[in-house]
Amino acid sequence: MNILLIDCAFKKIEFAYNKNGDFIILNDLKPGENADSLVHVMKTAFDSAGCSLSEVDYIGLSNGPGSFTGIRVGSAIAKGICFAGKAKLVELVTLDIVAGKFKKNAGGKIITPLIYTYSGSGEYYAAEYRLAGDELERISDYKIVNAAELDGGGTYLINEHPGKDIPANIDVTDISADSGLPVMHEMTVKAVNEGRVSDFRTSEPFYMKNMFGHK
Repeated sequence: MNILLIDCAFKKIEFAYNKNGDFIILNDLKPGENADSLVHVMKTAFDSAGCSLSEVDYIGLSNGPGSFTGIRVGSAIAKGICFAGKAKLVELVTLDIVAGKFKKNAGGKIITPLIYTYSGSGEYYAAEYRLAGDELERISDYKIVNAAELDGGGTYLINEHPGKDIPANIDVTDISADSGLPVMHEMTVKAVNEGRVSDFRTSEPFYMKNMFGHK
């Protein structure tokens, strides 16, 4: 199973290629490079590794919520590869990916990843998770919360943005330095095994709200 992973939901753009269980490519764009540069950088990485995008069986896509522009570009690239070859699309919710990065440290805590909406109103995309056996279980709906409403007793994760709107009594853990690619690979394999593959022709980013005016 050859899997291409694409995450353009944040300023740090990541992609990887896993071939039959081994990561052949693990890469992120340099600071200052944006999602528009991804096709060129990805093609260069594949050529250097002696691989071809035509070999890809599945694309695990971080489909939002996140950067409005980034998830649109990531979606367009993934759709283009699917259209041109044999690849099938697996849509991954970005909040699930961020939560998964903290899985080993979750313990018995309820954890809440926060993704800044860049709306200028202190809003974050969020959901609550807890460990159930060896798996993280989402125990709330995906939602939009205002930073002022956060409960001081929670365990909150930030993958980007310094959290300037978050009250001082809220304890947040910045996990932006940790790659989400291994988590995305695990999630993609599970989705494929369960038959949760999307139709790339009708796929849409998971915006969660009207993003007009967001980054």
